[in-house]
Amino acid sequence: MEATAALDWGRASVMLCCLALAARSDYSTLKVKDQLWLTWTAPVIALLVLEMAIIEGSLLNFYMSAALLTTASLSILGPPDLRKSLGWSRNEFALATVYVIGLTGLIGGAVDSMDTNFVDLVLGDESPETTLWWGLLGAILTMVLYLSAWKLGLIQGGADVKGLILVTLAFPTWAFLPEPPFSPEESVFSIPPSMAMFLWAGTAFLIAPPVLFLQNVARGNLSSVSDIKMAWHATKMPISDMGDGPSWLLTDVIEHEGGSRVINRILPSGSSPNTEDSSEILEKLESMGIESVWRVH
Repeated sequence: MEATAALDWGRASVMLCCLALAARSDYSTLKVKDQLWLTWTAPVIALLVLEMAIIEGSLLNFYMSAALLTTASLSILGPPDLRKSLGWSRNEFALATVYVIGLTGLIGGAVDSMDTNFVDLVLGDESPETTLWWGLLGAILTMVLYLSAWKLGLIQGGADVKGLILVTLAFPTWAFLPEPPFSPEESVFSIPPSMAMFLWAGTAFLIAPPVLFLQNVARGNLSSVSDIKMAWHATKMPISDMGDGPSWLLTDVIEHEGGSRVINRILPSGSSPNTEDSSEILEKLESMGIESVWRVH
């Protein structure tokens, strides 16, 4: 138990460092490079496999770790293209091998768990191997949900999704979290920790729009109907105070048959803010007599 507790705390420390670096990058540059997630995936999966070896998980559970890893990789790498298999690189062959191992864990575990008593599973009376397999399956489905929401545009931030997926990889079930104080009491089979974190974060996020709206009211940023729709998620700033720091510029200039027109976008355009492009837009806005712009930082 001491060994698994040490691994749990080690995993929590790794995730804390990773997410802290991601938050710093997101704040300073408004983007997080994929290399950060790839770098921190190595210690996360190593700790996961090591803990499974210590708790003596079944072979299918080890294989499910591969399925978990391949699902996580979809947010960055994508699956190997079978049509180009003859020209695969060494890394692509390695990834394809992990896919095969993971598929074995999924199919073999499904066959082996066909007779699962779900009442016993929820109550914690099933075998540890069966409980773990279903928990890992739940983690995989959670990752698929994040990826689907991202592709459909329901979650806008790619870094947010990749962070949630890495947290799911590190803590696929509550059994992989240190206790106390993190694990809920008497929780054997429940939603993955990352989903609980996502739901709590979503609840907290509901508080942000009215707070931001009141701040904009207090600063006198509402002077038109267009401003009212922007005040819930952005802040208004004089162009002269914008500075050189990165920010998502929502006020833009578009060209049409009648000439140039100023618009306020609900969502930023483009994949990431570009300082040169933003400076050019700000210059156009100033030339049109616009003194303040809406932005998200």
